[in-house]
Amino acid sequence: MSFGKLFRNVTKTPITTSPSCSTSTSDDIYQVFNYFDENGDGKITASEFQNKIRKVGGEEHQLSDEEAEMVVRSSDADGDGVLGLDDFAKMMKEGEVEELKEAFVMYSGSKGCSSVITPKSLKKMLKRLGQSTSVKDCKTMIGRFDVNGDGVLDFDEFRVMMS
Repeated sequence: MSFGKLFRNVTKTPITTSPSCSTSTSDDIYQVFNYFDENGDGKITASEFQNKIRKVGGEEHQLSDEEAEMVVRSSDADGDGVLGLDDFAKMMKEGEVEELKEAFVMYSGSKGCSSVITPKSLKKMLKRLGQSTSVKDCKTMIGRFDVNGDGVLDFDEFRVMMS
């Protein structure tokens, strides 16, 4: 389970960046940060992180002590050994990007750095999701977000579409 999915499990709301939403993402991140900060000191230790991941993610998503330490170390910008709110927010945002990349790979049908979502690959993915549509309709969908007019969506265009 990615951090983005864990984030949504804690907040029970989707992660969005749309200004029309009543709850901002930064408010959600603050809420989740406070949830992970068990003792309320404004910092998340590896132990606190490990405990909350276990609670939110279930038994199959347990982290070892070493894994929890590694997560904190890799996101700890100031080197104090704990996650502050800024560190935590950055980690959550990186988790969102990783999730988006995974979705992009599913829709594009390839893993290469030059992969794109074509009308055919979009049609194929929508069919897997139970939505029958024509290639023409997929071209129209892609056209709404195809900034450079090449008839396909690259990752940046996909990111805009998903926001």
